[in-house]
Amino acid sequence: MNKRSLPGPIAALGLILLVLVPLWLRAPVQDVARFDQPFYLGIAHDIRAEGRFTNGYFFDPDPDGARPSGMRFSPLYPALLAAIARIDPGLRAGMDCLAPSHGRALGCPRAAPVMRGLQFAELAAIFLLIWAIGARLGGRTIAWLALAAALFTAPLLLRSVNYLMTEMTTLLFTTAATVCAVLAATARRRIAWSAAAGLCLALAALTRPAFLYLIPAAAIGVALTAPRARDLARALATYLATATLTLAPWFLRNRITLGHTALTYGYDSHTLVQRIAFDTMTWREYAESYLCWLPDGTSLGRRFIGPDGCGRFGWDEHPNSFYVLGLRHMLPETLAAAGGYPHHLAYLLRTYILPAPFWHLAVSVPLALRGAYVSHWWGFGLFWLTLAFALRAWRRRQPYALVAVPALFMLAFNAMVAVNQVRYNLMLVPAYALAAAFLLQAAWQAWRARRHIGFG
Repeated sequence: MNKRSLPGPIAALGLILLVLVPLWLRAPVQDVARFDQPFYLGIAHDIRAEGRFTNGYFFDPDPDGARPSGMRFSPLYPALLAAIARIDPGLRAGMDCLAPSHGRALGCPRAAPVMRGLQFAELAAIFLLIWAIGARLGGRTIAWLALAAALFTAPLLLRSVNYLMTEMTTLLFTTAATVCAVLAATARRRIAWSAAAGLCLALAALTRPAFLYLIPAAAIGVALTAPRARDLARALATYLATATLTLAPWFLRNRITLGHTALTYGYDSHTLVQRIAFDTMTWREYAESYLCWLPDGTSLGRRFIGPDGCGRFGWDEHPNSFYVLGLRHMLPETLAAAGGYPHHLAYLLRTYILPAPFWHLAVSVPLALRGAYVSHWWGFGLFWLTLAFALRAWRRRQPYALVAVPALFMLAFNAMVAVNQVRYNLMLVPAYALAAAFLLQAAWQAWRARRHIGFG
């Protein structure tokens, strides 16, 4: 590394730690039985106890014997939990406490200092990578402006540091993949950086299954829009080959052990049926969803719709919510009608989506907006700016498209197949931060130009 460039990353890391450490010390640590934490902790517990991947006690209780092998979730995060538990007694205690209740016991030990420390380091690395992307695309000014904008999300992202779920690890892999993609487009060694991008996205898919679909989508997008380079085809082939080879051992294990050549089994239709429940909304509810899913939509809904106007758009706290309808009612009903998980996905597509595809797409629009508002009103404003910048970069074949378009693709994908929410779309943070940096730089340059003309 050039000695003159060394202070930049060190100074950036210093600013990151200066902001993150005080916030992290005050950030609450939630009970390990909340949200999806028992899913991953259960599989990690079985890796330690049985030496194999299972579906975890939440989806395969089997109290009379050892749980069989499974593939309901991607393997990387549970494997990471199991590995860290060897040196983190607090994490082990939480796992062992949850196991007898199949993940439902409240009040289990929350301390997991090594695992949460690792996730804190991942977050610091993510912010440093955002600084590096900015430096590559626009120089030092853009790098510092992007980092400053990104740090506004620190309170939100620190929640994911303290949850034992996939968000931080996935965001690290996708941000690293973005860095590699930008370097593949702007630096030498295009083939090596393309291979690194494929590796990082495959690791993201092995952490969270939805990112499997980004691997071919990104290749198609680059093939259609990238400037024609002599080694473009070879770079894309290397990217796809590296991703495939990274995924292959898990696919092969699933084929040999369970008879399914796939990343997961049961996860896709279990997620989709919850999303399909939102397609049952009326036209009036459809209009109300745009209000209720604003960053402050619940209070706005109470003001303009009524005291319980946004109840159906929430979660478990409302017995008549679309989420409860999908999870508690439609899931068991459609599973029985389809004859189990082997036919569940096809049944959902055939029965619900194909008869009304345009309505499914229409409902996906407010769901996408709900997931786009990262860090409340910060994300509300920057989403529209990012969308405009991404379209311009796509048309002009500029490297910023490699940052924004994959994140926007995942936003749309999550809205169509899942109960979309902000934590699924943290990949938008680098794109938002860079869009803010470009806008601030343009505003500063315009102000200086106006000032110069005024004095002239």
